Amino acid sequence: MTLKKKLILVCFILSVIWLAVLLFSLSAGTYELNLFKDFNSFSDIERKVFFGIRLPRILMASIAGGTLAVCGAALQAMFRNPLASPFTLGVSGGASLGALVAIRLGLTQSIIGFSIISVFSFVFSIVTILFVYSVSKVNGVVATGRLLLAGVVMNFLFSAFILFIQFFSEFTESLQTMKWIMGSLDIIGFSLVWKTALLSIPACLIMLSMTKDMNIHSLGNDVASSLGLNIKKMEMKIYFATSLAAASVISVTGPIGFIGLFIPHILRITIGVDNRLLVPCSFLLGASFLTITDTISRTIISPVEIPVGIVTACIGGIFFLWLLIGSKKEVII
Repeated sequence: MTLKKKLILVCFILSVIWLAVLLFSLSAGTYELNLFKDFNSFSDIERKVFFGIRLPRILMASIAGGTLAVCGAALQAMFRNPLASPFTLGVSGGASLGALVAIRLGLTQSIIGFSIISVFSFVFSIVTILFVYSVSKVNGVVATGRLLLAGVVMNFLFSAFILFIQFFSEFTESLQTMKWIMGSLDIIGFSLVWKTALLSIPACLIMLSMTKDMNIHSLGNDVASSLGLNIKKMEMKIYFATSLAAASVISVTGPIGFIGLFIPHILRITIGVDNRLLVPCSFLLGASFLTITDTISRTIISPVEIPVGIVTACIGGIFFLWLLIGSKKEVII
């Protein structure tokens, strides 16, 4: 089977899965909806639940899950390291610290439709991205090893700052911070959906356009350079595209972990390591995964809602433990 036919087939299957998940998630919840009846017969409450709460939330889950999965796949190709993700580059730590600062200052205003918490989160993420990039340079050239290490160190440093601020925070502030750090898709209306997509989708398209270069890069620096690939330019484009996409999502949803690690790994096992397949399929599977986990988080002990980040971490952690326990040899990812 040719690559094109395989890509169409796999994307079709994943699209059908996403559509099935979408329909199930739209109907499931504390207030169940019957999607098989005429929309004109919906009551006012059903319309508000469907268009005001359920549909925007599911679209946000799809955008966020797909974006984080694509970022993970692209960064793993860039670093040639299966543990690379937006969270290892300091983006989540910067976002969390920015949100905590806004909460601690008691800022509740909105800017162009975004809460001040999301704005602070995004700004701190961008500052972190630029700082990590600048300290990773050696003689004017960015070293990918230093880039990854700097991101991990910044995450640890931000975690220390967060704990320090929380130690002196009031109970309500600490509770609000903890809820944000666990990740949530609790939004109302379409405003945040399209504003998030305005940044994340173009960044994902940039990464999709670079899948051929990612394959060449996987052959090693010497071979890639001999084939005409500008490695430093490619790495810079991937780094800033993934950082911008991740920052735009995390600033709204909070840090939802494991998707950037979990989804590309599953796809490597099932469809192979070709990034021309892996990256676009990561978006579709990531969208389905976060949508179904969000549905689980809001229905499993309804009407109480579990932060979706807890559910994704549990599923991802159990998967990797199963993989390690079931393997009798070193796992090569």
